[in-house]
Amino acid sequence: MNNAVIYARYSSYSQTEQSIEGQIHVCQEFAKRNGYNVIDIYVDRAMSGTKDNRPAFQKMIEDAKSGTFQFIIVYKLDRFSRSKYDNVIYKHLLAQYGVKVISATECISDTPEGMLMEGLLEMFAEMYSMELSQKVKRGIKESLAKKNFIGGHIPYGFKVVDNKLVVNEEQARAIRYIFTEYAKGMSKVEIVKNLNEMGYRTNSGKKFTVNSFQHTLSNTKYIGEVTINGERYENYCPALIDVDTFNVVQEKLKENKHYSARRKADEIFLLTGKAFCGMCGASVVGISGTSHTKQRHSYYVCSNRYKHKTCKKQYEKKGYLEWYIVSQIKEYLSDEQTRKDVALNLYKAYLEQDIQKQIDEYDNRIKSVDKEIDSFCDKIIKVKRIEVMRKYEARVDELAELKEDLKAEYNKLLIRARLTRTQEDIENSLKLLIRGDELGIDYQKRIIDAFVDKVYIFDDKFIMYFNLLNVKQVSYVEMLEDVEEIEKLDKNNAEFVFHSLWRSNRDVNRIG
Repeated sequence: MNNAVIYARYSSYSQTEQSIEGQIHVCQEFAKRNGYNVIDIYVDRAMSGTKDNRPAFQKMIEDAKSGTFQFIIVYKLDRFSRSKYDNVIYKHLLAQYGVKVISATECISDTPEGMLMEGLLEMFAEMYSMELSQKVKRGIKESLAKKNFIGGHIPYGFKVVDNKLVVNEEQARAIRYIFTEYAKGMSKVEIVKNLNEMGYRTNSGKKFTVNSFQHTLSNTKYIGEVTINGERYENYCPALIDVDTFNVVQEKLKENKHYSARRKADEIFLLTGKAFCGMCGASVVGISGTSHTKQRHSYYVCSNRYKHKTCKKQYEKKGYLEWYIVSQIKEYLSDEQTRKDVALNLYKAYLEQDIQKQIDEYDNRIKSVDKEIDSFCDKIIKVKRIEVMRKYEARVDELAELKEDLKAEYNKLLIRARLTRTQEDIENSLKLLIRGDELGIDYQKRIIDAFVDKVYIFDDKFIMYFNLLNVKQVSYVEMLEDVEEIEKLDKNNAEFVFHSLWRSNRDVNRIG
């Protein structure tokens, strides 16, 4: 059976999300195109995706037990949940009911190989960009030395003449006003209001908003300087602002940023949703606190111990645990034969994806949306009733947003088509991957997201399940069986163990 339901969610705080009706329309078109029979629609309005206490969401999870549907279609995967922990927990629960979550606009496979390929391809794309940037750095350096404009966005207040930035005097007056007044203490909102009243407009001819000059106040081109690839070039272009005023503005920006940061001090725990207690099987949660010395400390702790005091699992230091797991994955991939095995599995998954077919499908969907936009624009011109016109305009806005989402996925597929064409390419990319900084937060996040399926944490060891094979979710009982087998192998080594055990098509590693 291919029975499916649609889940749509809208957060009231965001005015840029697809509307409920727009999400449902896209999901219905996706279902029709792919042969899914939609039997129900669940909707949560003005509900945050970071929490799971959504009425329609909980009803859908409960209804999944009945076995009447096998798929949940969402506009984008973040409609299902923005919480990594909830994502793992509820998808695991739905899998037990035989239900899979699929996205109508994103080209993401939810198989283990697909998820790993998704994470690795993002890293490969970054490596590809880094390699490409190395090739053009020399040309950029030569252009900068000649004070030539190297392309990109032309800063407000300038224009390009003979391949060099020169002053656009009318716009330059606005730039000077912005810097001078901000340095005196005027707010961005008030500056925007005054600019618009004075008749100034942005490069696109629109009225100024606070976001219009979000990066203007820190742009060193306004004092004639530019820094590219760590090198500073003075007298690159005419200075519109004196250095003293610029420095005052930078200090005020730091003050405001510091105030904003105090309100956004939430720490990212990279193992959320992936870490479980080895002593009781409960999920492991991240906590932070400040000691009497005013130092901030972060730990992973068993939720049963933290909430109910029913487990004796010791706290684990966040920084050490995340670093150690990443370092062990790097060690695992340092073995040549292991890299060959991983690359082979990824190459098979890559071939099964048929990327060109996906590219063609997204191209056709974008063209179809373009036609629909043109059709509604024609209707807007001809319609006379204002309420109908507004309805058509709202639909055009939804279609335009859908087109941007589809284009983002289309471009992602184009990058994939240029990358990882052979098993050897993937193996070489993995070789490059293990050279990353295991203390870098971005690197740690990518490694953990791509490779780690589950980690069971004991006081004296960790059991980690890699996301490398056609795995099923490993239960707590199955993990304990694996521990018995590993300990039989390890009984003569009391100091350090890192064994690989293949069992029932699962890759299990004990880290001690």
